[in-house]
Amino acid sequence: MPRTAVITGAASGLGAALARLLAAEGWHLAAVDLPASRGALERVASGSGTLIEPFDVRDAEAWRRFRSRLRDAWPRLDLVVNAAGVGATATVGLLPESQWSRVIDTNLIGTALGCETFLPWLREHPGGSRVVNVASIAGLLAMPSMAAYSASKAGVIALSESIAAECPAGRPGVTIVCPGFFRSGLLDTWHFAAAREAREAHRRMEATRFDAPALARRIRRAIDRDERYVVEGLQARWLWRLKRLAPRTTTALLNRIYRRLG
Repeated sequence: MPRTAVITGAASGLGAALARLLAAEGWHLAAVDLPASRGALERVASGSGTLIEPFDVRDAEAWRRFRSRLRDAWPRLDLVVNAAGVGATATVGLLPESQWSRVIDTNLIGTALGCETFLPWLREHPGGSRVVNVASIAGLLAMPSMAAYSASKAGVIALSESIAAECPAGRPGVTIVCPGFFRSGLLDTWHFAAAREAREAHRRMEATRFDAPALARRIRRAIDRDERYVVEGLQARWLWRLKRLAPRTTTALLNRIYRRLG
C-alpha cells in the first residue's frame, strides 16, 4: 500500500509544492482547498492516486464527511499537512472584526479541525505517522501590524506543541513549520490596511530566493528526520534566537524596522 497524506491549502503555494513532491514519490494524496480552487486542485492532482476535496477548512461538518470518505478508501493514514492559510495586516484598532475572524478561523481553527478530525486515525498507525502544521516566523516573533496573523500562527504552534506532549511515543510525530518570507501565492489572499505595508510585503516576497518547492523539500527532510521545528530563513532564525536571549531588544528592533517603512 502506498503511503497516504492529507494536504490542505493544496491548490497553490506550499501546499501544492508538497502535493507534487509527495505524488512524485508515489504517495496517495487527498488534496484540500476552497471550492473556488477546484480547477487548480485538479491540475495539482493530475497524477493517479490523488483525491480532491474542495471545501473550506473552517467547516467542521465538511471535515467529518471528508474523514468518512477516506476511511472507506484508505486502510491507513500516514501524514496530515495543515497548510491552508490567509493573512491580514493592520495595527490593532484598525483591523476590521471580519478580518480577525477570517484569519483566526482559517489559520488556527482550520488547523485545529484538521487535527481533531484525523489524530485518532493517525494514532492507530502500526508503524509511525506524522502531522505537519504550517505556522510562521510571525508566530514566534509577533511582528508590528500583524497581530491577527501572529496570534493565529502562535496558536498553531501552541496547538502543535500540545499534541506532541500528548503523544510522547511519536504517534503521531509532530513537525511545526515556521518560515520567514518565501515566494508563494499567500499575498493573493492577504488583506492590507495600509499601502506601505503592502509595498514592503511585496518587496520582501520578490527579494527572497527561497520558494515553495524549496521549503517543501526542507519539510520532506524534516519528516524523515523526525524534526520538531522547521524555522527557515537566515534572518528569521537569528531573530528567533535573539528574542529568547533579549526579548526587549528584539521588540525594539522590530519596532524600528516597522517605523522605517513610513
